[in-house]
Amino acid sequence: MMNRSLSIIFIVDGERLQAQSLLLVSSLYRQLADTPATELVAYAPERAFGKLSPATQALFDLCGVRVCQLRDADGMWKKDYPHGNKLLAAAECRDSEATLFLDTDMVCLRPFPELDFERAGTVFAVPEGVPTWGEQNDRWRRAYAHYGMDLPTDRVTLTRGAQRSYYPYFNAGFVGFANSAVHDGKHFGQLWLETASDFDWNCSIAQKRPWLDQITMPLTIKRFGLEYEALPDVYNYSISNREDMSGTEDARILHYHRAMFLERAPQYPTLRDDLFALMPREHHAEMSRLLTLANYPLPSG
Repeated sequence: MMNRSLSIIFIVDGERLQAQSLLLVSSLYRQLADTPATELVAYAPERAFGKLSPATQALFDLCGVRVCQLRDADGMWKKDYPHGNKLLAAAECRDSEATLFLDTDMVCLRPFPELDFERAGTVFAVPEGVPTWGEQNDRWRRAYAHYGMDLPTDRVTLTRGAQRSYYPYFNAGFVGFANSAVHDGKHFGQLWLETASDFDWNCSIAQKRPWLDQITMPLTIKRFGLEYEALPDVYNYSISNREDMSGTEDARILHYHRAMFLERAPQYPTLRDDLFALMPREHHAEMSRLLTLANYPLPSG
């Protein structure tokens, strides 16, 4: 079996995420065709494992996507936390050298061979757009104090609005890390999951959801003496509520959040047409049903 240098992983759970995964997988397959050492891995919780639409399964088979079942999350979270699936997936062991987690509501526009995800002890991510958590009630101080740490003195530049200087705070839709152990035989993804679970159960701070993953990413990095590389937003370019789409010309990865925003991107017709060209024709009707269910515009005619 070929030694894989990078595993790109994402979540499939229900038909809406399946529809998103069609565009994500098709775009990755097109853009990464010249990088055979990259594998695509879809993780599904038990309720969704083995229940892919025939169209989704056909595309995954064509593009070499491996589908794996997530571990049971019982006892992991203080209360229901669907976003925790990404943490469960990140914590899995893989034979590759590195992992890149992508939110399923993303598409790849250009390859990114310049990123060295295999660099041990470094987490790669793009800063969040705005300070969605921690501005009030001294929450960041209390979050770091939970682990006996002072507030960090380093800052990142948030990517939207006033592009403020802020505590290390990243969008968890794009997270890259080496699969090598960095503490007590565990890689970053495993330490991130453990930290998030502990923080959820044992740190009395309000409004953790849905930001628990993003709160605990920098906590995990500092807690275990790791480094981070704050990437420019071309690697996780958010187009939600964005009127000016000119920035998409340089983007490697678009993070569109909802179909209505992707529809506005000038790249959407090509992304959609590439998907239809790639999908075996006998699955076009089922694929169209999934895309329509998730509000993606279909080709005219």
